[in-house]
Amino acid sequence: MGILCQNVLNKTVRRTELPVPSVRMALLFDEFLGRYNEWKIAKLQEMVGKFIVTFLGLGILIILWFIPDIGMNIYFVLLIIFYGAIWYCFKVHKRVRHLYVNVHILHHHLIGKLEVGFCDHTEPCHCVENFRSYVLENYKIFLDKEPLR
Repeated sequence: MGILCQNVLNKTVRRTELPVPSVRMALLFDEFLGRYNEWKIAKLQEMVGKFIVTFLGLGILIILWFIPDIGMNIYFVLLIIFYGAIWYCFKVHKRVRHLYVNVHILHHHLIGKLEVGFCDHTEPCHCVENFRSYVLENYKIFLDKEPLR
């Protein structure tokens, strides 16, 4: 197993627990994991944005329905906030799509490496199964041909 040294904020981090045969494979997995986490965070931001847009839309309708006298001032304020929230949702959705493409390409590349050139053993081995089970157990990511969730 290789040892991966990565410079993070002027500190060296050693990762020896990855069951990979080479440093290149560890770097590929680290790149995939970083992009995957970034994609998950962006998906969470998109979900929160959709919730806020829904809440604001319902708030606008309820204020106009139940408080027509005072509601117009609040209505315009909520309408401006609603517009900003929709703009934010579109921006985050575009980012989620872009990140998904990056993660999907890295996932496909990682699966290809697992199927073709993961280790240099000439006799049958369990390196690929060990790595897949390690990733599933520690990161809850399936490294098979199914799409990412």
